[in-house]
Amino acid sequence: MDTISKETELVYYRKLVLATLDYHEKTGFIKGEYLDQLKAQTEEHFTKSRLSKLKQWFKDLSEVFIEQLDFGFNDFLQDETGYDVNVFEAYFTRVDKVIAKGKITTDNQFYDLKNAADLAVQSNLFDIKKTEQLNKLLFDYENKKQSRTKKPI
Repeated sequence: MDTISKETELVYYRKLVLATLDYHEKTGFIKGEYLDQLKAQTEEHFTKSRLSKLKQWFKDLSEVFIEQLDFGFNDFLQDETGYDVNVFEAYFTRVDKVIAKGKITTDNQFYDLKNAADLAVQSNLFDIKKTEQLNKLLFDYENKKQSRTKKPI
């Protein structure tokens, strides 16, 4: 498989972050001076070659649209950037990997699965078996986390 240069990835994620910020403005989530500040910071991260920061920003800024299953967001990204990107594919791939592993190991995985379970209830997105697996993994992770935080009296 061909390796992608850091410069190519920087351009890719810069475009995605800026397009995502434009979508936030279009939908009214982020606007005004704060939006301008975020765009300026995006450019700074780009010029300072902060690829990991741009990747994280894209993930964080996209989350609200993924949670809402706003498929218009995906179309907007494709139209604005010209990239064949599918933010929902990456999200569902992450969910499927955790289900296949049979264990939630991080808070990020927990939140991904929690959102997937919510989506499953709202839209019958998954079959009953997959929904039950999601719920069991969430229950197990919450119990494990609670048992770690409980202190003996």
